[in-house]
Amino acid sequence: MHLAFALYKYFPYGGLARDFMRIANVCLAHGHSVDVYVMEWHGEPIADYNVHVLSSKGWSNHAKVNDFHKQLAQQLKTSAYDGVIGFNKIPNVDVYYAADPCYIDRFGGSFSLAKLTSRYRFYAGVEKAVFGEGCKTLCLMISDIQAELFKKHYQTPQQRLLMLPPGIDPSRRRPADAMQKRLGFRRELQIKEGGLLVLMVGTGFKTKGVDRAMTAIAALPEALLKKAYLVVVGEDDIAQYERLATDKGIADHVRFMGGRPDVPEFLLAADLLLHPARKDNTGTVILEALVAGLPVLVTDVCGYAKYIEQAEAGLLISSPFEQAELNQQLAEMLLSDERAKWSTNGLVYADNEDLYSMPDRAVEAIEQYITGASDVA
Repeated sequence: MHLAFALYKYFPYGGLARDFMRIANVCLAHGHSVDVYVMEWHGEPIADYNVHVLSSKGWSNHAKVNDFHKQLAQQLKTSAYDGVIGFNKIPNVDVYYAADPCYIDRFGGSFSLAKLTSRYRFYAGVEKAVFGEGCKTLCLMISDIQAELFKKHYQTPQQRLLMLPPGIDPSRRRPADAMQKRLGFRRELQIKEGGLLVLMVGTGFKTKGVDRAMTAIAALPEALLKKAYLVVVGEDDIAQYERLATDKGIADHVRFMGGRPDVPEFLLAADLLLHPARKDNTGTVILEALVAGLPVLVTDVCGYAKYIEQAEAGLLISSPFEQAELNQQLAEMLLSDERAKWSTNGLVYADNEDLYSMPDRAVEAIEQYITGASDVA
């Protein structure tokens, strides 16, 4: 089959980008050809994909997205694709990989001035074009919580919402030489013997709760703070967070590493993954930590937090969020003798649960849906 993949922006270290690549690579392995349409492509080109960058114009982000939709529609008209797969909410795609949460749910059912804006009308409109009544798009869901929200707001039929298992890259699993790699990477990071490395991974620091994490680090008892380091891997404007670290007196205890390809090494080197996100549809790094044997402290609003609870591989920060609770839980986990048990529990869970097959299941669904639609046509 000749397939078109569409997503707004490609960043090599983003979770959505990695999911897109793994699904596209399975398609290639099955003998399909893949054309990719984006507004922006960051990073090195990928030889196996035919990438089209549609430079979009507009005074606002949603105006640029709207321009991208229009350009994409024109491109699709002039090309003979068997199917179109969207990784953002794009009207008239055959299959949508639902990495984004329900947009209109965040505004609630009551009147809001935000609902009068052109931004709201646009994003609500494209969401309805994917999930609304009369649409035929197959939606590949990765969050059962979000699936229920789409059914609630759009009465989307269950047959158009296909739940996928997680798609953790098996290379993230704890290797046999994990301890050797851990010690070597900690030396490279200049973590002193007895130091405690608290790891955060993710792009979009406010959403991921980096400020919450820094506040919790600053609140540690003095003896514990002396040996604790918060290491943040991910892309964002770090200036305000560097100022916050200085204001809280923890500048020597916080390191911003930028986007990195060696996240598995960080997972092995760390003592705890901290993920106090304000929202997260799934939170891939949560499961990456679990399969690497790294205990996790995560807010319960994250889609994959349930796996930490099921595996007994860490602790959940309850809703509504309270900073004092996070402060206490972080200190307790860093001091706890249970860290080895949480690590073992995660590894056992990783051995016995399907946390890996999402790309294969997604491509299987794409092939079946497009073939079926062609047969009907």
